[in-house]
Amino acid sequence: MPELHVAAGPGAFAQAADHLGAALDAAGVHGRTRYQVELIFEEVVTNILRHGQLAKTDSGIDVQVACEADAIRLTFTDGGRAFDPRQQPPPRRAESLEDAPLGGLGIALVRHAARDLQYVRTPDGRNQLTVTIARD
Repeated sequence: MPELHVAAGPGAFAQAADHLGAALDAAGVHGRTRYQVELIFEEVVTNILRHGQLAKTDSGIDVQVACEADAIRLTFTDGGRAFDPRQQPPPRRAESLEDAPLGGLGIALVRHAARDLQYVRTPDGRNQLTVTIARD
């Protein structure tokens, strides 16, 4: 399967999402599995771009896509600040809709949709998050 690249600049996300869609089409990934893969891709990439503090000299985000018989595996690698999403507390429950904060649910959505999350800080100082999504 392909390796996608998301540059830290305008328009790069849409192009990478199109390449992901083509890869999923080629692998015959549809339905609930496809929805979960695309949701996870969007949430992780968006969080890295917004909060990862990527240096201007950083090359962006590399995403490896592996389609297996029983799972899809996305491996995100970036040069942003160290961040292990598995260590983040769950979002607090709002007492009412008016009290609900905007945003802050991306990690919870990823955790819910993923079968497994693995994180390492590589020896060269990069984040590597591997998300496994069960296939229908």
